[in-house]
Amino acid sequence: MNKDLIFLIMEEDSLEKEEIQIIPMIDVMLFLLVFFMLYTINVVPALVQNINVPTSSTVQPAERKEPITIYITSRGEIYYNKDKVSLDGITERLSSLPDKVNQNVIIVSDKEVKMQTVIDVIDAVKKAGISKLGLAGEKK
Repeated sequence: MNKDLIFLIMEEDSLEKEEIQIIPMIDVMLFLLVFFMLYTINVVPALVQNINVPTSSTVQPAERKEPITIYITSRGEIYYNKDKVSLDGITERLSSLPDKVNQNVIIVSDKEVKMQTVIDVIDAVKKAGISKLGLAGEKK
């Protein structure tokens, strides 16, 4: 009878299905994700921090300049930062800028504008001494 009882207990244990506990596994995965994110955030700047930058008493912070935008409407009207100007007006305004070499100009024209008008504006910008020039467009 003892043997039957032991066999019956073993049989009941083998009938129970083993279940995988998914919640602790999710907790471990989230912990690993957060750990590696924080590790990456802290390690990458540490790789660059070993640079000793020379000092100077005349150092000035670098200024990031916004590009100048020139608009050309479908009627051929030219606007310099929302002010209506002529081709000569573009050259005059751009020539008076203190740091022309590092200035960016973006030309935004209507698709109905004649190509000659766009070329004339490009020439006016280049006459002012600015070579960093871009044309705006939309992706098809």
